[in-house]
Amino acid sequence: MKIQDQTIEQGTYRPLWQHPWKYFESFIISFSILITGVAIETITGGRDLSPIGMPYNIYIAFAFASLLVFVHFNYRDYAVVKWLSSIPAAISAIALFSLLVLLLGFIPQDQLHTRVILKLTGLSHIKTSWPFLLTQVYFLTVLGMVTIRRIIPFKGRNIGFFLNHCGLWIILVAGCLGSGDLKRLNISLLEKEQGSNIGVSVQGTMYKLPFTLKLIEFKIDEYNPKLALINAKTGQFKTGKDKTLPVAEKGAKTKINDWDIEVTDYLPQAIIRDSMLQSSDDRGNYPAAYIKAIRKTSHDTVKGWISTGSYLQEPVFLMLKEDNVLVLTTPEARKYSSRIEAKDDEQHTDTITLEVNKPLHIKGWMIYQVDYDRSKGKWSSLSVLEAVNDPWLPVIYSGIFLLLAGAVYLFWIGRGKK
Repeated sequence: MKIQDQTIEQGTYRPLWQHPWKYFESFIISFSILITGVAIETITGGRDLSPIGMPYNIYIAFAFASLLVFVHFNYRDYAVVKWLSSIPAAISAIALFSLLVLLLGFIPQDQLHTRVILKLTGLSHIKTSWPFLLTQVYFLTVLGMVTIRRIIPFKGRNIGFFLNHCGLWIILVAGCLGSGDLKRLNISLLEKEQGSNIGVSVQGTMYKLPFTLKLIEFKIDEYNPKLALINAKTGQFKTGKDKTLPVAEKGAKTKINDWDIEVTDYLPQAIIRDSMLQSSDDRGNYPAAYIKAIRKTSHDTVKGWISTGSYLQEPVFLMLKEDNVLVLTTPEARKYSSRIEAKDDEQHTDTITLEVNKPLHIKGWMIYQVDYDRSKGKWSSLSVLEAVNDPWLPVIYSGIFLLLAGAVYLFWIGRGKK
């Protein structure tokens, strides 16, 4: 039975839940959806929802879109359906969705050790929780009904609105349902070893990849280390007036506490040979600096070499007065890269240099340089790569294209009205 809208004269009392529903009823429904999600999450013990993969997520996407179109054509005059495409419903859905997105940013997710209350309510794994799932369904239902109502029947002035909202709907659906097909795998490669076509997920599951990668060479460019004055008893760092650590380089001078410190010599690659520190290109070398430190209050002078050390050699410190120790910090990586040989199933071979933020695209996979053996620093023979495959990415790009097209269209018709 259809429920006809009832008009209420201005200034008269409007009973709750009388159609058309307004903001108060809309926010009550949003809050009820949130509470329902939390209740289901608590009853199920706060377990992560398992994402759905192909082809079932495709079936769900088409079924959901078809259901929205079916409801609009057959029940659009019903009050509840009208409410789903109303401004109050849209505002309440946006508010609820935004709340969970904000919590997603503020609350650490997927931690090994988390509070029981956060796990039971789904706040420790929001993206795979019942509250987030129900919120997405509510938001996408409202967004879909609003979009369909403005495009059917078709009117030229609604084209921009449809492109923007349809593009957003596609992006959100693809992001939600496509999570089951997204794969992020780590690939560990060692120099002078056979190539690997095995990737490992965070859960430890092994996957065979449609290509083989072999590490030819791993290389790191490092910044100069920095000078640091440390209290040997407390381990507390002491800095100069600008609260930064000075960079070690020949001729550098700095003041830390009551010490005037000067680097009189600097060796970017050094090693101890025959009890003498000397420049060397040998594997395992490390930065070293000759320091002259003068205490302003007592004019005490301390001189000597300090070094960062490496995986083959312990670092060298310079002891000053009152338990103060002058050290060189571990050099920070300026850039690291891997020269790898990539071979696909068709035996096509290519040699490329993989750097951070410069990925390799092969067989639908993006390969990123992500890590190395930090205990060995620039002498690491291990390169850690990440392989990412997202078959829903073209769908997301199509949604972005619709958003951009809608923006251009609105800009164009806006200029035409001037």
